[in-house]
Amino acid sequence: MVNTRTDAELSAAVQNALQALLPQIRKEIREEFRTGS
Repeated sequence: MVNTRTDAELSAAVQNALQALLPQIRKEIREEFRTGS
């Protein structure tokens, strides 16, 4: 099994995904705290 992606490409893809998801996750957490309290 040959890995065509390098570790650098993989970590870059992971970081891009995290940067895209974090604002949405923070927003959902904030809304949950607001409704929960």
